[in-house]
Amino acid sequence: MAIDASNQPQADFWTSAGALWTALRDRFDDQVNEHGLAAIDALNLEAGESVIDVGCGAGSTTVQVAERVGEDGRVRGLDISQTMIEGARAHAEAQGVATATFDVGDAMAETFDGDADAVFSRFGVMFFSDAVAGFANILTALRPGGRLGFVCWQSPVDNPWASQGFRAVGQFIEMPFRGGDPTAPGPFSLGERERLESVIVDSGFEDVSIEPRVTPVRMGDDAADAAGFFTQLTPAAANLAADDPEKAAELRAALIDLFSEWEGPDGVQAPSAVWIVTARRPSTSG
Repeated sequence: MAIDASNQPQADFWTSAGALWTALRDRFDDQVNEHGLAAIDALNLEAGESVIDVGCGAGSTTVQVAERVGEDGRVRGLDISQTMIEGARAHAEAQGVATATFDVGDAMAETFDGDADAVFSRFGVMFFSDAVAGFANILTALRPGGRLGFVCWQSPVDNPWASQGFRAVGQFIEMPFRGGDPTAPGPFSLGERERLESVIVDSGFEDVSIEPRVTPVRMGDDAADAAGFFTQLTPAAANLAADDPEKAAELRAALIDLFSEWEGPDGVQAPSAVWIVTARRPSTSG
């Protein structure tokens, strides 16, 4: 298990959050599944290929990739969270997927074999302490000509459900993604297109494509349901009801007020925007 010291705070946070996120796997998948599938589609995976799923979380995307590459392919799920990897292994086993393996590790520090046909990530590459170093190391996982494909959030302004939601939560508990630096590790660190492109190019990739995808995400059946779901995304917020019921009630009210703006006949459909990114490791013949 290789974790860069600068990424240890991320490992600690995601390991503490892992049990909650694993329990919420289906709920979270309902929210962002279409974004992830769009990125998988962009990779044009073929049967028999070898793929690494960076930031695989509780394993849903690894299983989806395994379905694309078939019984002759192989997929390795890699995540910085011990608890999520445990959940991912159990999920793959329950789904009868024998071609997927899972490891705890930091894609910025991992020593790769350099033989993967593709690297994929659904919202797992925005948390490197050094984005260029992280992607440069991911490059070493790929064979010459191998492909990179991932989805990441656009700017906080384009994803108010998350930015405003985390801001509300941050009024009551310590959040790991706060601060004035938009390039600091966090959900929106790659949200600015120009920076995103420079990070990928400076990491050594070529044939970079960055395509916007704008579509609502479903947060819940109604504002109260959405508020409950959002509260579960961080352990400290989830535990607030037991630690400080008064603060928990204030937070819930703030989140209900936020999500009521997007409540309609089909539940809470909040605006969201992502980047679908593909790139390629240069070929040795190039």
